[in-house]
Amino acid sequence: MNINPLLRKEFRQRMRTNRAPFVITAYTVVMSLLTFFLLYENVQGQLLPLLPVRSEQVFVILSLLQMMVVALMTPAFAAGSISGERERRTLVVLLTTPLSPLRILGGKILSSSALLGLLLVTTLPLYSLVFLFGAAVPAEVVAVFAFQLFTIVLIATLSVLWSTIALRSGWSTVLSYATVGWMVVVSGAVGYGLQIISRRDPMEFFAAHWAVIFLSLNPLWIEASFETAVNAPAHAWVEFVAFYCVLALLLTLPSIWRLRPQALRKLPAVKRLSEQDYE
Repeated sequence: MNINPLLRKEFRQRMRTNRAPFVITAYTVVMSLLTFFLLYENVQGQLLPLLPVRSEQVFVILSLLQMMVVALMTPAFAAGSISGERERRTLVVLLTTPLSPLRILGGKILSSSALLGLLLVTTLPLYSLVFLFGAAVPAEVVAVFAFQLFTIVLIATLSVLWSTIALRSGWSTVLSYATVGWMVVVSGAVGYGLQIISRRDPMEFFAAHWAVIFLSLNPLWIEASFETAVNAPAHAWVEFVAFYCVLALLLTLPSIWRLRPQALRKLPAVKRLSEQDYE
């Protein structure tokens, strides 16, 4: 099996450090304590009065909290992928390999997402606790887990692309967290604001329509829709996937140009770069 050599190297480099087991252990311990605390607060030390509705609230809180945590952690692992190579003067060496720009970007994206995906896997046993009280069905947990994994890969993709376009890690980190801020905070705030306006004035169809559009771009709202915690159209997740996939595709072209402009030499308005532009 032909595995991307850059991906193999990144896996070994990231997983052999002391940070990887420390992050996994600390995250699992914190999520475990939070899960047992929420369950205890719902049962008040007794098992009999625990209702499925209350247990479902625990499931929703944990999943949304985990989504926020991994969304904020992903740029920290991915925002300096390419710009860090440029600052360490190792990008030129990487570009001398036979790897194509897409394989370089793909290796960086998957390696940046691997640790976050492992964090999701380690917390799956905690979700199984809600099954004891009938709060959620396996289909909901699978849908939530798959969407969280997709969101991690999506944010890692956008962060790596920003890291390629920006010349410095500082700028790529700012752009990556600005993108996450738009996804998690701005889209939700604007969407709920328009929703409040439409509720006060039922004739405001324009506000109601755009409220759904903005909320469909928020990963927390989409995840809550999988858990039936909010009223959302059945196709809302499709709009989320389509919008951010188009954004990623639009950023891919300048990223390839930054890495290897010769790959786009057939396109108009592509100039030749000197060796200094790779550094």
